[in-house]
Amino acid sequence: MGIQRNWPPPLDDVLNACPTRGLQEIAWCVGSPPLMESSHGVKHTGKHAADAARLDFEAWMRNAVDEGFENDTFEHGRDNQRLGYRFERCVATWFRHHPGWVVKVANYVVQLDKRTAGEIDLLLEENGEVLHLELAVKFYLSTSGSAAWDTWMGVDPVDRLDTKLDKFKAQVALSTQAEVAAHLSQFGWEVARQAAWMKGWFFEHFQRMASPVLPINASPDCNVGWWCHEKDWPEIWTAAGDWVAIAPHHWLRVRHNSTDIVDLTSAEALPVDMLKNRACMVAMVERKDGVCKETVRGIVVHNRWPQR
Repeated sequence: MGIQRNWPPPLDDVLNACPTRGLQEIAWCVGSPPLMESSHGVKHTGKHAADAARLDFEAWMRNAVDEGFENDTFEHGRDNQRLGYRFERCVATWFRHHPGWVVKVANYVVQLDKRTAGEIDLLLEENGEVLHLELAVKFYLSTSGSAAWDTWMGVDPVDRLDTKLDKFKAQVALSTQAEVAAHLSQFGWEVARQAAWMKGWFFEHFQRMASPVLPINASPDCNVGWWCHEKDWPEIWTAAGDWVAIAPHHWLRVRHNSTDIVDLTSAEALPVDMLKNRACMVAMVERKDGVCKETVRGIVVHNRWPQR
């Protein structure tokens, strides 16, 4: 079954057309909505980029397979457990097999004489114009029901939305520095524009989910879930739902097979090894033909969070 030709095609339709989990993961990375609409000093790739990616995806899959894309190699490649690397690899793979784009370089360390100036995630060319693109996938939890960026933290509270957006500002500015621009021009890379591509989820506290407050300038269609402390999980779990825990390296997927998840048949069934990593991603799912399709996603953190 192909992707329906409506605009924009829903992500669900794109995922239906993907024959493998690896292709679904790429589809989510490029076709899911961005987290942010804007931030100071940074142009974020907006909703239009995700819409366009979903429209292109069926043709992209055919092109990728023709060019030798191998799902097994993709799935079991190096650093497979590192979520940030998986995301970067998915996005780079999308651009590498897209006929409208040329990947000039990925994860390029800018070395000026004996000094490292920084690293560029992607340099891409479209219609003769070079784009410097910085990438991130993030999962931020609201600590206080506030829209202020500094109240949104990662599972590791050192990671905050405000500091990430400041880092993006510095990262995209790298290719505008005179020394760096001169260095890149030696390779014929004349950067015309810069942008940030940040995907992921925002999580509001479960008691505020009836009226969630999102960060200032959050994308209006961003992914939103709930979070709770471990002690509150029994209040949320219900036997009426089909609950699973998601393996940490599969947080980029919204459809799962049995190797991606752990069934949560009781409120006491949270995997201890996942909680040792500070948090456990959970979801309520619908099952069909061996596939678990997420309907609601949440994250359970240790009882001291946001303390480390």
